[in-house]
Amino acid sequence: MTKNQSIVFRFLLFLAGAGIVVLAFFLTRGNRELTRIDAFVWTSIGICYLIFFLPFFFSMINISNFSGKVPVISLIWPGIILYIAASVVVMVMLTATGVILFNTAVIIQAILFFGFLVTVYFAYFASSHIGNVAAQEDRKKQFIKEIKPKAQVLSLTVNGLPAEYEKAKKTLNRAFDDIRYIYPVDNGIGDDLELQIITSLNTISELCSGINSGAHSAVLEQEADKLCMLIKERKLLRN
Repeated sequence: MTKNQSIVFRFLLFLAGAGIVVLAFFLTRGNRELTRIDAFVWTSIGICYLIFFLPFFFSMINISNFSGKVPVISLIWPGIILYIAASVVVMVMLTATGVILFNTAVIIQAILFFGFLVTVYFAYFASSHIGNVAAQEDRKKQFIKEIKPKAQVLSLTVNGLPAEYEKAKKTLNRAFDDIRYIYPVDNGIGDDLELQIITSLNTISELCSGINSGAHSAVLEQEADKLCMLIKERKLLRN
């Protein structure tokens, strides 16, 4: 089922359910005049139906500052169940037992509805917070995710260099080992160093490719020292 088909199907389900509620209203009312208690009961039933069907449409709502959908359905359903159950109890107490007065029932329903809106708000807040935290974590790791695989691949190339580059090999292997202990930091304060590390890794990769092709590089050791210094400086940054 495509997205558009799913939306249409949900909308048809909503109309079908609403039609059943309207049909039940006219069949039970008959020819008698609608009292204020009848109006209250059927208004409450209508609101319960709308609230029950609300999650079916939440997947269609996007929030501009949130990468996912809102709110989390699992957080909304307990509020829906509690609201409907409490509403039914209020209606029964008003119509069947007469335990509560009409004005009291209206006030209780208003409080229940307000409580449900608060639940929706906190569900949205929790979802938005989780989404923002995940986005921040991804941003903090964006360059590190590139650095570590590059270093792993490059270490294999470095170990295959001729013996005359033994000093550079030791420096680079030490640097590659230190890369494993680089952790994400907040507020992007490590971005500049991480970009410099990526540039240095790319330069070393090019130098190693040239050496393996028969060329000689006099700057490999210098670049290796530079990489080692950058990594040590980056390791000092912590949250």
